[in-house]
Amino acid sequence: MPRPGYDPRAPEIHADPYPAYRALREHDPVHLVPGARLWFLTRHRDCLAVLCDSRFSARQGQRLRQRHTALPVSMLNTDPPDHTRLRRAAAPAFRPRALREHERWLAPLVGRWALRVREAARAGRETDLATEFARPLAVRVLAGFLGLPDDDLADFDGWADAVAGNLDPFADPAHPGEAAMSAMHDRFADHLFARIADPRPDAFTVLARGHVEGLIAPAEAMSTAGLLVVGGVEPLGDMITNAVAALLAAPGRWRDLADADRPSARSSVRGAAEELLRIDPPIQFTARTAGEDLVIGGRSIRRGDGVVPLLGAANRDGARFSDPDRLDLGRRVNPHLSFGAGRHACLGAPLVRLFARLLIAAVHGCPVEPAPGAAAAVRRPGTVPRGYASLPLRWS
Repeated sequence: MPRPGYDPRAPEIHADPYPAYRALREHDPVHLVPGARLWFLTRHRDCLAVLCDSRFSARQGQRLRQRHTALPVSMLNTDPPDHTRLRRAAAPAFRPRALREHERWLAPLVGRWALRVREAARAGRETDLATEFARPLAVRVLAGFLGLPDDDLADFDGWADAVAGNLDPFADPAHPGEAAMSAMHDRFADHLFARIADPRPDAFTVLARGHVEGLIAPAEAMSTAGLLVVGGVEPLGDMITNAVAALLAAPGRWRDLADADRPSARSSVRGAAEELLRIDPPIQFTARTAGEDLVIGGRSIRRGDGVVPLLGAANRDGARFSDPDRLDLGRRVNPHLSFGAGRHACLGAPLVRLFARLLIAAVHGCPVEPAPGAAAAVRRPGTVPRGYASLPLRWS
C-alpha cells in the first residue's frame, strides 16, 4: 500500500481534506514531509499536546510563511513575554461584560440579515449565501466590534479583502495586501487616539486603554487591530458558509436546527454551535517550531523542525469523538480544536461563539429550508481560511 501524503494545495485535498486526514491518522499520524523537516499531526492528543507545550514556538513557526515583507508584530507571531503582554492588552474586549454590551447591537443586526434571507426565500429567489449574506455580515460585525463608523465600511471591506491572504502560508510571497494594511492602520490610528479622549464600548477603546497603561505601543495596537481583521472577517463569513454546507450535506439536520417547537432544539443552541464549529472549521491548521529535541507519537522531532497541528484532522479523530464524520447537533462532549488551545488559543473565540449562537437562534422557527442552488458551490482558492467564494442556495 502506498504511503499516504498530505499537500493542502492539491485540488482534491483543497476540495475535501478529510479523507486525506483519515488516511494519515490511520497509517502515519505523525507525518514527516521528506526533505523539509516538517511534520503534520493528525491525532487530537498530539495536536493538543503541541499547542499546550511551551517548547514549541509560534514565532518561529511563522517562518513557514514566505513573504517579501515581514508580517506586523502581533499575537499571531510572538511568544511570551511579548505575546502575553499583547494578549493582556486586547483581552478585555472579549470578556463577558464587554460581549454583553456588543450583544445589544449584534443580536438585532443578525436578525435583520436573517430577515433578508427569509424575504429572498419567500420570493423564490436563489441566493448566494457567501456573497449576499455571510461576507457582508461578517464585515459589519467586525466593524461594529472595533467601533468603526458607517462611513468607513466601504474602505474597511476593501482592506479586509486585501489583507486576508496574510493568514495563508501558501499565498504569493508578493501578496498585494501591504498597501491595504498600511492604509487600514493609518485610519485605525485616528480612531485609536480619538478613543483616549472619548472612550466607547468597542475594541479601539480597549486598545487605547492598553496604550495609556503602557502595555502596548501604538504600532502594536494597530497590528493587533489588523490581526482582528485578518483573523476575523473571512473566518466569520466562512463559519457561516461551512456550517450551512455541512447542514445541506446532512439530510434532516436543518429541520432539527430550525424546529423551535422541539425541546431538544430550544435547549441545544450552544451544543449545535460547537458542533458546527467542529465539523468544518475555517482554520484547518497552525504552525509551530520545536525548540528542542523531543518525541511526539513515537517519532523523534529535532530542534528547529516545523510542526503543523492539523486542527481539522484533530476534530475528526475517532479516538476523541464518537462517529466523528457525522454532524451530530446533540453532541454532548465536544473538545474540538477549531480555536486552537493553550496560550495561543484564539482570543476572539468568545465573540465567534456568541455570533454562532445568535445565528442559530435566528434560524429557529424558520419556515423554509435551503437546498443547493442551480450553480455549483465554489471554494476559495486559498488554504487558510477554508471557505466558499460562492454558495448558491434555493429555498423550499
